[in-house]
Amino acid sequence: MEPSSAKPKVPEFLANLGKATLRGIRKCPRCGTYNGTRGLSCKNKSCGVVFRFGNRKQPILKEETVLETDCKMEAVVQVQEQPAAAFKPKKRRKDDTPGSNAAVQESTLTPLRKSSPKKHGATPTIKRPGCSPLIDESQVSLSFQDWLASVTERIHQTMHYQFDGKPEPLVFHIPQSFFDTLQQRISMGNTRKRLPNYTTTFVRKDALPLGTFAKYTWHITNITHVKQIFDTIQMPLEVTRSFVQNRDGTYELFKCPKVEVESIAETYGRIEKQPIRPLELKTFLKVGNTTADQKEPTPFTIEWIPDILPVSKIGELRIKFEYGHHRNGPPTDFHEPPPSLEHTLEITPLTTITFD
Repeated sequence: MEPSSAKPKVPEFLANLGKATLRGIRKCPRCGTYNGTRGLSCKNKSCGVVFRFGNRKQPILKEETVLETDCKMEAVVQVQEQPAAAFKPKKRRKDDTPGSNAAVQESTLTPLRKSSPKKHGATPTIKRPGCSPLIDESQVSLSFQDWLASVTERIHQTMHYQFDGKPEPLVFHIPQSFFDTLQQRISMGNTRKRLPNYTTTFVRKDALPLGTFAKYTWHITNITHVKQIFDTIQMPLEVTRSFVQNRDGTYELFKCPKVEVESIAETYGRIEKQPIRPLELKTFLKVGNTTADQKEPTPFTIEWIPDILPVSKIGELRIKFEYGHHRNGPPTDFHEPPPSLEHTLEITPLTTITFD
């Protein structure tokens, strides 16, 4: 084989260069682009081949940091630069003396000791301010007392002075265990469980869910018994509620402030100290006989339809009641007096006088 054939082929545009210049040129093994030997990477941007790392280039270390954004855990790669190994500085020919070399070594090694790589402990967690922690679903529950307090509050909202005293039934969907506990309150004061006043079976065809259901009805005719059933520590049942009438004809709930109670002798001892009773607007539960001429008592009705949702064991609770309106004091409606008719003087029209 001829020696000339073993030599690498040189492209035509580099044929006029000398051997020393050609030694500083190398071909990229991937894309074939000619690069200088001092280059760190290929000049072809689409290639991206790295020939070598620079002496002073610090390697990039990736560290995973956990961020909490929008209450969700996300892993973000955080880029941190760590100093590379110590490198020897280039010496000048003038600094060949031993003393100067020692000074250069101390000046170069001292900062490298301080910038040694730090030890990474536990992965840091960056918490976003105002983000609530995740809630464990197994720890969320509703007690019977909290549910019964919501029922009592619903009764309070229904007893509004601005509306009719015969509201629509209040409907609740609750599990069977809640009603069993409520039935114990209904049977309070009895040695045995109180049976319903009526038990009926009906077929529902016009509304969902369709099917045949049983309905149990209790009639409570004692206001004290009703209060015992729905009283809770969080929300005691209010048999009466007070309201104030606004100028536009609407009504607002009125909470009487607590005042110090004076003795009866000091308050009503003299005639001039008789207090003026303000306008009172109240609503009250109609349970039992509320008037003297009433023959049949007004019941507070509790209806229970079990297994509305048979798989979940959820039933339907209906509460029916009536409430009355009480008004004490002068009426607040202001009627302007009719305008007085002014007396008008009748003036006879002037006639034309003619002279002969």
